[in-house]
Amino acid sequence: MPMIRTGYLRWEIEVDDQRSDVDHQARDVTFLARPSYRVILVKNHGHQQAAEKFLDGEETYDTVLRSLRKEGAETPVTIPNVGPKLFRYSESDRTQTPRFWMAKLQREVNAFAHEVVRAASSFPQLVISSAALRAGYARLVEWETFRVIEGRSTPSPTQEIEPMRLDAAAYQSGVPELVAAELVRDVVEPKEFDEFCRLDRVTVKNGDKFYRIPRRPHGLIEVWECPSGRPHARLCVVFQDPGMPPSDEVVMKYLLAKHQPELLWQVGIKFTPPTGRFDAEPPKRWRSD
Repeated sequence: MPMIRTGYLRWEIEVDDQRSDVDHQARDVTFLARPSYRVILVKNHGHQQAAEKFLDGEETYDTVLRSLRKEGAETPVTIPNVGPKLFRYSESDRTQTPRFWMAKLQREVNAFAHEVVRAASSFPQLVISSAALRAGYARLVEWETFRVIEGRSTPSPTQEIEPMRLDAAAYQSGVPELVAAELVRDVVEPKEFDEFCRLDRVTVKNGDKFYRIPRRPHGLIEVWECPSGRPHARLCVVFQDPGMPPSDEVVMKYLLAKHQPELLWQVGIKFTPPTGRFDAEPPKRWRSD
């Protein structure tokens, strides 16, 4: 799907590259992030919070009674666009020094991605409060922006009329893992998501290696050789946030294995299987790839 998530917020990423109106030897790249839904209706469950404040002496009992009358009401939250953000570059940089131009583009895309996440974080009821997860969301936005630049993803129109509905109680009761599982659907291929749903793992092929990523906190990545199907190693990759939902770990490890395997080997701790094999055998189709 073309959209990318930051918590409950969904974004459509646009990138436009046009000749500059002020410098005919330069081009203007415009980055824009639009919400998939302009309005989100958040169902209110504020009675428990009001009762706790009353017990602590921070609110009157009238506040508790009013919260009971309002229980179940929906509060509309309007999500603005992020951008447009302009990046101007010289055509000569692109043709004569492509590595220099790519480095500049990478910095601009990275800055735009963090701007999108900062904007999303201004809606705390919609974005999980975790610095590590927000850094991960920025990497996802950056990844999606490059997919748009490469023509591999096309944004959909923002739904301006029909709102998205969100039950705040469901968010508060810890279903960050459910949000993370939906993020897996958005990022991986359909056959990989089917494996995730049935077997609680994702297997991705990159070069002559298969990476099997389990949905477990700090689960070891099994690396298999292709096409022989022989076990190669286990990788331990630990992120800074110990409370990261397991499905978010799957997404981060998947993107590293698919797009930056060198970095995955660099940050991971390698374990060689002591018996020369893993507990589970690889599927037969691996051997025939």
